[in-house]
Amino acid sequence: MEIQKLTVDDFEPAMALSEYAFQVVMSEEQKEKRRSQFSSQDIWGVYEDGQLGAKLHIIPFQTYIHGRSFEMGGIAGVATWPEYRRKGWVAGLLKHALEEMNRNKQSISFLHPFSFGFYRKYGWETYVEFKRYKVPTAHLPQKKETPGTIRRGDPGLSILKEVYSAYAERYNGTLVRDDARWENSVLVNGASQKAVYYDEADAAQGYLLYEVKENKFTIKEIIYLNEEARQGLWTFIANHDSMIQEVTLQAPASDTLAFQLDNPRIQQEILPYFMARIVSVEQFISQYPFASQDSPVQIVLQVEDAHAPWNEGVWQLNVAMNGTASIWKTSEPITDDQIIKVDIQSLTAVLMGYRRPTEMARIGRIHGPNTAIKALEQAIPERETYLLDFF
Repeated sequence: MEIQKLTVDDFEPAMALSEYAFQVVMSEEQKEKRRSQFSSQDIWGVYEDGQLGAKLHIIPFQTYIHGRSFEMGGIAGVATWPEYRRKGWVAGLLKHALEEMNRNKQSISFLHPFSFGFYRKYGWETYVEFKRYKVPTAHLPQKKETPGTIRRGDPGLSILKEVYSAYAERYNGTLVRDDARWENSVLVNGASQKAVYYDEADAAQGYLLYEVKENKFTIKEIIYLNEEARQGLWTFIANHDSMIQEVTLQAPASDTLAFQLDNPRIQQEILPYFMARIVSVEQFISQYPFASQDSPVQIVLQVEDAHAPWNEGVWQLNVAMNGTASIWKTSEPITDDQIIKVDIQSLTAVLMGYRRPTEMARIGRIHGPNTAIKALEQAIPERETYLLDFF
């Protein structure tokens, strides 16, 4: 198996493979847009007899985790021609991608799986889900007077960025969006209409990206920084009641919209979304902002990671009183009653905030003494995961 980095000269065969594997036909305009983005991604392919047989994209991103920005490698565009499948080429590409991301200090990786079970084999784990609503017009929230105002139309990118960043920092696993992300991905399909809520001081506190079409109000993003902005945006939505039959949107899994309705019997689904994987235990935990402690905490982690050998082994984790962490591999003899045994998937789910250590121990995904697991539980701040983007 020969793995090579693709260049712009490989664009046509790479796009042909994407169109076939993902069953899409791109317009010339879409292809040119993809061509312009091609060189900004690390794209690796497997060749046989000079022909591209499989490929994988690594897209450089940054993600918020406990309010801090982490370098993240987004895995996308994983595809193989059918005649080359069942040869282990994707496994080889994923291992190569881990090596590349580790080299580039991308300590965490996200991907959108075609199969959760498939990517779990290589160390990725579910880290986020979202709630999808379908709200009939008759069930919309009551209209309420708020001290602020709604302004419909284009507010300018700086306003949207300011509100989004303040919102995204409240969650783990949201993307840090640059201008290119906004212009090429966010402000496209489903975002033809914009509305911003401003408070009495004329400060933007929330926004909507949406479309009204065929009697449906489709929300691409609804972002609000406080309850006043939430009420103001929903009153604006409800003012379309003569034009629409239903509103559709997605929200964090913990969202309480239904509870706040007079009639909460609306359609709502919880959908698993993206997966995450710690690429480098050492790099990730060294950056990780643990909770402040009354006294320093020492935890020993025995990490299992079959596809990233630099993570495999016994790690000494020290958390200072201010939450700063230091971690190193240890070869000192340690008894089993001092060690938390964890695979890379479970460690990722716990540190992303998607699952708690005591919960994971209860279901057999983490093993160790109760005192150590409780110490880890107390050291990890609680914060919900969310992701509004797709790649």
